Amino acid sequence: TCALPICACLHARSIQIQISKALPTRFKKIPRFYIASALFLVLGGTLGGILSQGPKGEMKYRILVAHFSANIFGWLGITVAGTLITLIPTMLRTQLPELAEKRGHKSLPWLIISVLTIVSGALLNIRLIALIGIIAYFCAWLLILSPHLRFVLQKQSPYSFISTVCAIIWLFIALINLGIDTARSDSWQAISNGAESLIYMLAIGFALQIGLGALSYLIPVVLGGGSSNARQNIEKSERFKRTRLSTLNAGLVLVVLNFSRVSFLVGCVLIGLALILNLYLLGSLRPAHHK
Repeated sequence: TCALPICACLHARSIQIQISKALPTRFKKIPRFYIASALFLVLGGTLGGILSQGPKGEMKYRILVAHFSANIFGWLGITVAGTLITLIPTMLRTQLPELAEKRGHKSLPWLIISVLTIVSGALLNIRLIALIGIIAYFCAWLLILSPHLRFVLQKQSPYSFISTVCAIIWLFIALINLGIDTARSDSWQAISNGAESLIYMLAIGFALQIGLGALSYLIPVVLGGGSSNARQNIEKSERFKRTRLSTLNAGLVLVVLNFSRVSFLVGCVLIGLALILNLYLLGSLRPAHHK
């Protein structure tokens, strides 16, 4: 139970050392997101260790909600937030929008404070505090994304960007659901039970789609092989993009709504097929010397 927090602390420290040794650049503040996310992993791992000791009653569910929030919104969410500041315009091969960098840096303290507020509300048994943290976290993400909103209406966007937009929509849906559950529920057990269904939204809808979108852009870039080969790889990574997106998200809707056992299984099959198609297309990309 101690290994994960120790590794996360060492990781955060290594990033801090690299920042101190690096030459000044306009993006030098971005790694601070990764330091903060690593420290939230320390918090989440510590809470997970406490959970493993078998707390009883409502305390168990309060710690579970705090553990979930620190890991998902702190570790995963802040990592993605920091990356998207520069990754979104890079995917679209356009300049960083005005105010994007400034607003992105301003969002970090709000992200940190909001996640700590959610965790504190759960541990202190005050649902209103947790709800305020959820709303603040939602607003912090809006602050990050506001300079990029004009790109959403852009025609012929690449798969990587559309997949990222879908992922963020699922994050917002999950936050809204968690906020409603927190406001309406009369126990932390009910909130915890509701949070279990959010795992599908956040793991598949948010994390998986962000990963697939980023890989569809990054792998052709990393493989290189000249402009001709890069263009061919990009064309391959864009194949069936509407089918891949619609299949995965339709499957996720069926899994989340869970009307019946059959609909849940159909949703899982659709998600699996979309994932197989994505991995097949990514695996078909080759550097120039493999032609």
